[in-house]
Amino acid sequence: MPLKRIVKNTSKSTSPKASSSGKTPVSRTRRPAAQTHDPTSEEALLALAPAYAAGPDIPVSVAERELTSLARLAHAHAARLARIGITSNQVALLARFARRLGALEKAWQKARGAVQLTSAQRRLRDEAEALDAKLVAGGRWGCRNDPAAQAELSRIAEGSGLADTIQDLRDLVDFWSDHESALGVTDITSKDLNRAKALADALEDAAANEASDASAAHALELRNRAFWAADELAREIREGGRYAFRDQPKIAARFVSRYRTSLRRRSREKAKPIEPVTTSAPSPELTAEA
Repeated sequence: MPLKRIVKNTSKSTSPKASSSGKTPVSRTRRPAAQTHDPTSEEALLALAPAYAAGPDIPVSVAERELTSLARLAHAHAARLARIGITSNQVALLARFARRLGALEKAWQKARGAVQLTSAQRRLRDEAEALDAKLVAGGRWGCRNDPAAQAELSRIAEGSGLADTIQDLRDLVDFWSDHESALGVTDITSKDLNRAKALADALEDAAANEASDASAAHALELRNRAFWAADELAREIREGGRYAFRDQPKIAARFVSRYRTSLRRRSREKAKPIEPVTTSAPSPELTAEA
C-alpha cells in the first residue's frame, strides 16, 4: 500500500475565531491636547469688557515693579494663602501678568515710535517730554513740604503718550500758576512756562496722528487691558494677604500698593482744613489717638 504524502497546510485561517486570537495592535488616533486658557494672551485680553481699555491710573513701570514684588511675596507665603483660597496658580498668573505688562509696554513704546511724524514734530515731542520732566522735578523739590501739591504732581505724571504729554504741559502751567512762590528755589523760568504752552499747541496735530495710527492704538489698548486685568488679580491677592495675616500687621502691611497708599495719604492731607497754630497743649483724646 503506497504511503500517503502528508502536506502541511501553511495557509492562514480566515475564520473569525482564528484571526481574533492574534495580538495585532490596534492603532489609536491620539487626540490633540486641549489648550489651556491663558488670561494674558492677546485673545483673552481683547475679550475683556471695554472698560479694561481705559488708561492706567499709575505709571506702568511702577505697576510692573509692584506686581513682581507682590508675586514674590505671595509665593513666599503660598501655604498660608492657600488656606484662605488664594491658589498657587493665581500667584503664578500674577507673575506672568507682570512680565506680560512689561512686554506690552515695550511694544507700545516701539509702535508709538514708529508713528509717522515729521522730523520737526519729533524734535518738538522730545523737547516737550524733557520740559514735562523738568517742570515735575521742580515741583517735587519746590513743593516738597506741601502734600497736596505732591498729590497733584503724581496725578499729572500718570499716563503715557503724546496726548498725555500735551495735557501734562497744560496742567503743569496751571500748577505753577498756583505755586508761583516756589519757583524761586527751582531753575524753572517764566520762559519755560511760556514754552510749555507753545509746545502743547504745536503738537496737537502730531498727537492726532499718534491716536489714529492703527498699530499704535492696538498696542496701547493691549497694554491698558493687561494693566487692569493684572490689577484686578493683584487686588484679590492683596486683600487675601491682609486677611490671612491680620494677626501679623507687619506682614499684612506688605500686601498693599505703596504707590496708591501714598496717593491716598496725600489726598487725605489735601482734604484736611488748615487749622491755625496754637500754643495750647493738645487734648488728651488727640494725644491718645496719636
